[in-house]
Amino acid sequence: MNTTTPPLPFDVIILGAGINGCGIASELSGAGLRVVVLEKNTIGSGTSSKSSRLIHGGLRYLETFEIGLVHEALRDRQELLETYPEIVSVKPFYLPVYRSSPRWGITIWAGLKLYDVLAGRRNVLKSKRIKRSDFQTIAPRLKQENLTAVFRYYDAKTNDLLLTQKVGGDAVNRGAVIHQFVTITRINNNEREFRVFSNRGIFTAPILINATGPWIDEVNTQYSLPARYHIRKISGIHIIVEGCLTADLMFMQTAEKRIFFIIPEPENHHTIIGTTEREETGATDAVRVQPEDVDYLLTQLNMYLDDNNQVSPDEIKSSYIGVRPLIARKDNPTDLSREYRLDRHQIGATTLIHVFGGKLTTFLSLARKVRKLIPK
Repeated sequence: MNTTTPPLPFDVIILGAGINGCGIASELSGAGLRVVVLEKNTIGSGTSSKSSRLIHGGLRYLETFEIGLVHEALRDRQELLETYPEIVSVKPFYLPVYRSSPRWGITIWAGLKLYDVLAGRRNVLKSKRIKRSDFQTIAPRLKQENLTAVFRYYDAKTNDLLLTQKVGGDAVNRGAVIHQFVTITRINNNEREFRVFSNRGIFTAPILINATGPWIDEVNTQYSLPARYHIRKISGIHIIVEGCLTADLMFMQTAEKRIFFIIPEPENHHTIIGTTEREETGATDAVRVQPEDVDYLLTQLNMYLDDNNQVSPDEIKSSYIGVRPLIARKDNPTDLSREYRLDRHQIGATTLIHVFGGKLTTFLSLARKVRKLIPK
């Protein structure tokens, strides 16, 4: 990444080099703006590299009627498949339904057909029902008794860290400057410019974009930045176990109507299991994997593995945790939306934009919406 700062001032200062910060930097640099990104750690080191590594529309979001978000994500998924084919690839997902499953097969089938429609005409891989006898060949380690239906649909998988670094590289190639290991001491602004004081010097620009993800409320409080929204921090862990438990990705349900994925990575000879959902009230940097989260995932996994293929704690290679910044709905603060909000503030000739929420798949659409908020 660039280490020499071009003549100041910049047009735009972006806080945070996660997938949204890098995506915005690439979009705005491509539009001819002089952009600098300030990252307190390394590119993609936060939530952007702690995901399930999926590029997906969010099948379960249909259940909460977030149809617009699903449509946008599926459109972005298609573009990412075409733009980054070496990093993003289509994968089959299997969704087995058991007698104990909390959702009926007909409900899931209807959701999958809507998912196909929302994916658009370029989506040639449609969902279908799979014979239970075929599923035994596909996933022999999973329980076969009490199966009522098995469905197959298609989404995409990526390496989230490599994708974020690639997008950051695209931004640099378009002229952006990305500084890593930046410590910001204060942020001042008048009606002409923002001034960001840091260990890398003083950066000035008339536009400041806060894309710090789950750190956004802490950043706004620390530097007294006005904001219309707040987030709730929902942590999710993944465990990585030895070997490939299945040949393909599995979308599994829990008795409480939560979901988790079984994600084989044959190139690494392991399987990722995740994720959990726990609200965090402390500092984002203090969030850690808890033993009860590991136990929860292992218990849920073993409920679906047959007796001869149970996974023991000794087979867990590692675990990781990420924090998702979700916006609580105004009418029900316990109902967390996966949609994002762009919060724009005009202060004299300066513009402050906060990015609240967002997911890995939709960074392209988000970045383009940010561009439309930039004054001409």
